[in-house]
Amino acid sequence: MSTILGKDEQKIKEATFTANLILFWLKANYVLTNKRVTGHTPNTLLGLIPLGKAQIAQPLKTIASVTSSTKFSFMRLLIGLILVIAGFALITSFGIILLLLGAINILNCYTATFVITNNAGQSVGYEISILEKSKVVEFVNEVNTVIADL
Repeated sequence: MSTILGKDEQKIKEATFTANLILFWLKANYVLTNKRVTGHTPNTLLGLIPLGKAQIAQPLKTIASVTSSTKFSFMRLLIGLILVIAGFALITSFGIILLLLGAINILNCYTATFVITNNAGQSVGYEISILEKSKVVEFVNEVNTVIADL
């Protein structure tokens, strides 16, 4: 990702994450500079169809905190199980599609998340593949260190 830097702005850290276990080639890119956090994450429909990207550009002076966590989505698991069961029940070409959609939902039900909270208390979360959790924690720690030094 090429980030256009402003006057007196310097890159501190650049991180690339896999946003989805199935669509491993779709990457979320984030850049921490001495003035802001910027980047993008891909949007998908049903966790399978790429539909553009969500942009982020947050000045460091407006960030109150950045946290990381893991998130389990019971609804994704439930929908995935229902689709897998329906896929086995209809083991035709349509059943295979249901099996695939169910497996995708089950694989993406556990994610790593980092949340940026601004000074007004509004939080925005960004989901990343659970396999990238250590990279997310490292990026969040770096952002918090830069914010503390402001």
